Parts: sequence; structure tokens; C-alpha cells
Amino acid sequence: MTEQRNLLRTRLHGWEQLLPIYMPGLLQYKDDLASGSITAPYSPRHSENPEDADIWVPSRVAEAHHPRVCREGLAEIEERIRTVQCHDALDVIRHTLKIKSRMVMFKNKNARGQREGLRSRAVIDRVHERARTHAMKYRAAQEAKYALCGGGPWEEVLRVLLDDDIRGYQDKDRLRVRTGRLGTLDDDQVEAAAARGGGEGSTAGAVEDISMEGDGISLWDQERTKRDGTGETRRTLSWIWTTKSRNASDDDETDDILRSEWAKSRARANRCKEEVLLLKEEMRRALVFLEWKSDWWLQWQGVREGLTRELDEGLRAFAVGQADLQRRLADHFREIWKGSLDDKDANNSGNDDDEEDDDDDEAEDNEDAHEENYREEDYGEEDENCH
Repeated sequence: MTEQRNLLRTRLHGWEQLLPIYMPGLLQYKDDLASGSITAPYSPRHSENPEDADIWVPSRVAEAHHPRVCREGLAEIEERIRTVQCHDALDVIRHTLKIKSRMVMFKNKNARGQREGLRSRAVIDRVHERARTHAMKYRAAQEAKYALCGGGPWEEVLRVLLDDDIRGYQDKDRLRVRTGRLGTLDDDQVEAAAARGGGEGSTAGAVEDISMEGDGISLWDQERTKRDGTGETRRTLSWIWTTKSRNASDDDETDDILRSEWAKSRARANRCKEEVLLLKEEMRRALVFLEWKSDWWLQWQGVREGLTRELDEGLRAFAVGQADLQRRLADHFREIWKGSLDDKDANNSGNDDDEEDDDDDEAEDNEDAHEENYREEDYGEEDENCH
């Protein structure tokens, strides 16, 4: 550490010798800051260590004082340098996260046992810390660029980098936060309640308060809007993978990653649509079954012969009661499922996607019919062989 600090002091001394050439008004600017006649955009740091020294560049000077402190065009030069620093830092972060993903895959495939797992985890954590180090460089460069040129379209490419953004493109632990609903309490909401209350005991109290009825809140028969899904449907991709690199080419590896993730996302979306269709079909079949069951009970009236008048009347009453029960269940389910069964994706009606979906459904029906015929033929051959 001492050798590194001595080397840094030497480089800072060489930098200070160049300041009167490129920033001739810096001495007067420092005197004005000391006297309090002007305010600085950054608070000065007081430390004897060279790593905490104030390095005077145009971004540390208020924009209004650039003409009298810096040479003409110096701020634009630093702005271009900061842009390059941001892109370079993002490239290193992406490369480091790729290495981390490969190491995690190797660990899951080959590491067995507690000792091997902990050692592999320590190595992976060191790699991740290197990404965080370059994240600090990106943040410093991004803040300096903002101080030089202010906001603008460049912020859509070089955004503010948060800790949650530093994650791999295959990180399963990073899911988009789901909005909770009244009457449910997920694991993440339990942890949030514990953090707010300050302990496990307060968590139980929070669970009690949320799950019990009170204060005019009813947990039954409430109107619930569409909510975000769980698991695979809440996967998100960090913006660092969608930002175009400065030295990107047509055969960039990042483009292949984005294509792969897009294909996976499309597959997950299609799978979710299929699950919704299957669920709606199950709901429809449940209603049809209940109606059939009601008619089935009515058909059993008067089937048995040779009964006494009282027993016949009791059996008829029992059959009518069971038929009424099935019919009322069907009416109840139809009422609470009305929104889901009547939902035909009205927002997407008229789009080409709907026509494609119809064609896909028709093709799937044809495939299912073909498979059914094929199975019947196979089963017929097996029956003949058995006979």
C-alpha cells in the first residue's frame, strides 16, 4: 500500500505541474472558494492520503466558471474522455459477468461437497467484486459527464448504474418485484414486514394484521385486477446488456446473448399463454361437467321400482337436491369465472398476431386429432393382438 501511494503521489505531482497550462484560472478559483465568494459543486476532501486528493478537472468546476478557469475546448475533451470511460467500464462489467456465469455453471456441474462449494463461491465472489470496482469507475465517469453537459439523449444509453443492475443475463435470483394483493402474503413480503417491524416477533404481528379482517377491510369476494405472474414470467434483463457497446460490431457476442435471451423470453411467454388456455379450458370443462352431473341426477328419478311411496319420494327429493347443488355450483363458478372466460384479449383484437394465433390453434387441433387417430389405430392393433 505504501509503494502504491508513493507512486500515486508522483503521478499527482506531475499532474499539478500541468494544471497552470490547461487551467490557468484555477488558483484564483481556489482563492474564491476559500473566501466563500463562490460555492463549489463538490465539497473538498481533507485527507493526507493521495487516493483522497482532489484532482482538478473541468467537471469539478462549476459550468459558469469554465471560461475563466479552463482553456477553450478543455471541457469538451474531458466530456469525450468520460464517454469512453463509461463504455469501457460497461464492457469490462459485461465481460466479468460472463466469466462469473461460466464459473457458476462450472461450479454447479463439477463442485460437490461443502468445502469445494465454499471455495468455488469465494472465487466467484472475488470475480463479482471486480465488476463492482469497475461499476464505481462507471459511476464516477457518468457523474462527471452529467456535470459537464447536463442531461440529454445520452442518458438513455449511459444510465445511472445501480447495484441491482450488476447481474448476469442468466441470473435467476433477480426477478421483477411483483405487486402484492390483499389477502396474500408472500415470502418477500414477510421479509419486508420483518424489516419494517424490526424482528421476527414483529413479523408475526404484521402477518396477523394483514391476514385478519379489520378496519373495514374484507378479504372475501373482492375485486381483483390482473396481477403480475410468478417465477419465470417475472424475469428481467439488466439494461447493461441492451446498451450498445462503443466498439460493437455486427458479430458481437452481446448480440448473440440478446438473441438467445429473446428466444428464451418468447418461449416462456408462449408457454404462459398455453397455460392460460389450458386453465380456461379446464374451467369450461368444469362448468360442462357440473351441468351434466345435474342432468345425470335428474335422470335417476324413478329408476328403481317396487319401492314404497315414502322411499320413492325420498329418493326423488335426494336426486333433485343433488341436481340443484350441482347447478348452483355451476352458477357460482360461472359468476366468479365470468371475467376470465369472457376475456378474449380485446386489446389485441384486430391485430395480425390474433390471426396467427388462430391459425396456430387450428393447426394444433389438427395435430391433436391426428395423434388421437394414430393412438386409436395403435390401440386397435394391440386389441387385435390380444384377442
